[in-house]
Amino acid sequence: MKKPFYKSWLFWVAVVVLGSIIGQIAARNQPDGQADPAATQQAQQTAPAGTSAAEPAAGNPSVSWESAIKQIAQSDTEPAQKADAVEVLAKSYSPSPEELTDFESQVVEEYNAGNYLAHIEDAEYMLTNLFKAVVVEGKHTDGEPIKEFAFDFYQNTKNTYRGADAVDGDSVKANEAQMDKALAEMK
Repeated sequence: MKKPFYKSWLFWVAVVVLGSIIGQIAARNQPDGQADPAATQQAQQTAPAGTSAAEPAAGNPSVSWESAIKQIAQSDTEPAQKADAVEVLAKSYSPSPEELTDFESQVVEEYNAGNYLAHIEDAEYMLTNLFKAVVVEGKHTDGEPIKEFAFDFYQNTKNTYRGADAVDGDSVKANEAQMDKALAEMK
């Protein structure tokens, strides 16, 4: 009498291999932004009813992004995850023209005052600067000096906050030289 096919070891090897292949295909087909960091989800839950964390609350346009950043800063996640969550928030944020102008002047002021890397331990401060830089950089076209400035400001803020670069490191200094060049072009 012949053994049933499901009792053969070759059948079970084929099942495991096929299951693995299907799992990898499904993972590849999942959109990149599908799994937002947990901190972003916490921040979205704290937004006023009827709004998302990326949308301003009626009557007070700064409430939702500021409260979202505060929630992200206070979360129990690593700095890299916090920075990623703020980037997701900033990329989906649509500032008013006045708010964009305010963000532009604020990141330039923080840099000129020498404050932007002076408070690395203050997560809310660093994440706020990161948010503003990502918004400014994302709302301008390539070649504009403010876009170039905001990108280097973002790089230094993110990398020092995450601990990837030292405040006095070579890459930070190189980015600051590029920021000085962009500031000269803006005048």
